[in-house]
Parts: sequence; C-alpha cells; structure tokens
Amino acid sequence: MSTPAVSFLQASGKPFRVFDTDVDGVDFSTIDIGAFFAEQMGMPGERVYKSLMASAQGSLVMGLVPVTQKISLKHLALAVGKRKATMVPPEKAEELSGSVIGGISPFGLDTPMPIVIDQGAFAHPTIAVSGGSRELKVELTPADLVDMLGATIADIAIT
Repeated sequence: MSTPAVSFLQASGKPFRVFDTDVDGVDFSTIDIGAFFAEQMGMPGERVYKSLMASAQGSLVMGLVPVTQKISLKHLALAVGKRKATMVPPEKAEELSGSVIGGISPFGLDTPMPIVIDQGAFAHPTIAVSGGSRELKVELTPADLVDMLGATIADIAIT
C-alpha cells in the first residue's frame, strides 16, 4: 500500500522500514491504539510515536510523543514560540491531515504545519510513526525524521 507519507519517504532517499499491521475487525474506540500498534510491531511503546495535532494560538502544530506518554500542550506551544495550545478535535485533525485517527502521519500532510518531536526519541536508535494509514507504520532514525521534516526537538512528553 502506498500513501502520501510513504511516497514522501521514498522520495527522501533516507532508509526506513514499513510495518503492515492487521487492523481487520478492530474497534478503535474501545482499545488503547498506541499499545495495540506497539504490540503489532513487536516494539516497546517508548519507541512507537503518536502524531497529535494542536492549535497554538491559531497556528497548527503537530507534536510527536511516545504512545506511552501524553503531550504537554504548554511545552508544545513554547516550542513554536506561542504561549498556549489546545488539541485539534479528532474530526478536524482527520480533515487537515487527509488520514484517520490512528493513521495520521507527520509525512505528506494535506495541510503543512510545524512538527515538534519529543527529545526522548533520541534515546532510541529508531522510532516508529504512522505511515499515513492505520495499517502502515514506518520505522526510521529520529535524526532522519528531524532532517526530513525540519522538525523542532523539545521536551514535550509527560507521564
């Protein structure tokens, strides 16, 4: 399966690995989506990152944090030079990204926005993020992710 995110990664020339996960019959409203995908990929949750979209004083921003943690909206806002941020409603995030919850990728977004990755990503040789659909996840180095996206590194994850 090809998605705008996978096409973006292929065009980058950087190495990455694709995981095709099995989501048939899964009711995503009743499970911990992050834990589900970590188990599907055989990876610890600390290395599987979720993409969370927020509005920082009217400007869209995406934060990437481990599925085992939450995002500090205050720290996310500060990372992009704003004072506060609020989460974008799921339906709006789907519209702006061109994907569904559980499949929103920082790569190939329909609506470009700054990306902030939690600094904890650099404690791992590779991390996994969505490949643009619920079924697809991609694994790559944090350094390559930052390089390809021009992402900001900040302490945005909280327990």
